[in-house]
Amino acid sequence: LYRPPEEVADYPSVTVKAKSPADIASVRKELESRGYNTFTLIDQLDEMRIGFLIMDMFLLAVGMIGITVASLGIVNTMVMSILERYREIGIMKAVGATDGDVQRIFLFESGTIGLLGGLFGLALGWAVSVIINQVVNTIMIREGAPRMDYFSFPWWLCLGAIAFSILISLLAGIYPTRRAARVDPVVALRHD
Repeated sequence: LYRPPEEVADYPSVTVKAKSPADIASVRKELESRGYNTFTLIDQLDEMRIGFLIMDMFLLAVGMIGITVASLGIVNTMVMSILERYREIGIMKAVGATDGDVQRIFLFESGTIGLLGGLFGLALGWAVSVIINQVVNTIMIREGAPRMDYFSFPWWLCLGAIAFSILISLLAGIYPTRRAARVDPVVALRHD
């Protein structure tokens, strides 16, 4: 309305819709050949994918540190258990327990630690996800978005997490169980 008639209309941006996602590359190439800057939703998805990849790598690093610390904790717990039960191990071996029997006992204890740790970790993860889901949904409903579940705990993932925690604890328990199996019953029975 207020522009002089001789002045050409100038637009800051134009939205172009392609018929299908397969046509986006050719339309983009044509627009760029004419000197226009282009931006597509696929670019934004690629940027989001890179962001999630970086976040996944960071969370993987934090998880690996956690697994290492947990493994060292299991090793420490099992070694202390062996030292506290040194006489008990000597008595078991004196009455006929083999090295394999002693190893199985301590591997079972190590696996139990992993099972309980996996169950506790799964319960804690579920509780935190319920709280976060509730907070995010409260905020999103105020903005007019529908209620959603942002976290999922499929049965195969839960079983895999528990199996993984048992496996890690069994691997961490290998050194202590070998140490327990090598206990000399005569020395163990003389131990205070």
